[in-house]
Amino acid sequence: MDSFVIDAQSGNFKQLKNLLKYEEALERQFVALDNILNALDSRNHSLGYLLVLKAKISDNGKNKLTFVDQCSHFFSTFSTDQIKLAPEQFTTLSKYYAEVLHDVKQPIKGIIPLKNAMRALSDNKPYQVLTPIHTDLLQVCILSKCYHVALPIIEANITSINPKESAIGIKDILCFFYYSGIIFTALKKYKKALEAYKFVLTAPASALSAIVVEAYKKFVVVCLIQYGSIQHFPRNTPTVVQRNIKSHCKVYMDYGFTFPNSSISEVQQKAASSAELFQKDNNWGLIKTSIKSIYRRNIKKLTQTFMTLSINDIAEKVNLPKAKAEQFVLKMIEEGEIFATINQKDGMVSFHESLEDFSGSVVLEDLNRNIRNVFDLEKKIRTMDESISLSNQYLKKVYNERKNSPQFDE
Repeated sequence: MDSFVIDAQSGNFKQLKNLLKYEEALERQFVALDNILNALDSRNHSLGYLLVLKAKISDNGKNKLTFVDQCSHFFSTFSTDQIKLAPEQFTTLSKYYAEVLHDVKQPIKGIIPLKNAMRALSDNKPYQVLTPIHTDLLQVCILSKCYHVALPIIEANITSINPKESAIGIKDILCFFYYSGIIFTALKKYKKALEAYKFVLTAPASALSAIVVEAYKKFVVVCLIQYGSIQHFPRNTPTVVQRNIKSHCKVYMDYGFTFPNSSISEVQQKAASSAELFQKDNNWGLIKTSIKSIYRRNIKKLTQTFMTLSINDIAEKVNLPKAKAEQFVLKMIEEGEIFATINQKDGMVSFHESLEDFSGSVVLEDLNRNIRNVFDLEKKIRTMDESISLSNQYLKKVYNERKNSPQFDE
């Protein structure tokens, strides 16, 4: 593989492009791959370094910890210009790197390297341009429970993709929004979580995918937490999803239908009867949260009827022990779900109107920012519309449709 090393060390971009022809040969040289890596510099010979690491994916006998260290170093030091010559190989390595980090139980180690890779592949516009590495980063954030690291990314108005430059596919996009939903759910931002799951459900589809099925399961449970009932499909949900998905989520549907008109004990029994499946789907924690949401919703209803109530009365009305009822009330006050004060002397809870003040400078700044975002989004939509309307592919399609219509002959 001396010729590969010589070409990789060349600063000539024409020669660098020729490195791709060595891919298959490298996958037959497992024993020599580490020695080849040692002869290359991850910054100056990034394309060669990338191809060697990608070849190591096929080596089932490699030391995974060593591989993680090599990838972490590479994703922190590579040359952007060189990796753009092989975006598909770059994203393949990123995806496998995230998987191995899970295998060796070190997902947190991938956050900084993948953030660097994400910035590079999106031309330093990670909050505007979606790449496959966005998905890999969200995955390691979920595995390491570093949800707040991912929050700025999933809350951004990402409006662009570039398949040629980033090799992004529909699976990457679906996974990005599915993982976004999981992170929003973990942070108790349930409305945003539902919007993310809705994106997965409404994506154009000709067949049902496993990602859509898993997104719908979580969508059902988060609906129960937020609204107390299963919400209807969005209007633009593909027909194939609406017709087939419920049969794949029957246990979740049955559980959801018990919510509106059943007692808490009946809901608990229904959850317990399918606990094994919920645990297998990693949704048991969500199910337990949905049961707690019934107590929260019942306590919230009391604020609409009473001005003051004792803790004992609240406990009796929502069917909870006194200590547990007090915990729920305190937690709801802390999270801003209700506005109330507790008199510790007599155990009385006084309910108040919303204490939010919408006249401050912070609210005004937030309003102005949202208005700017809407204007920016409208501008991007208009630009995209003009670009599509003037494209040869669109004009050809319109011409053919008109040509085949009966009115064309007239």
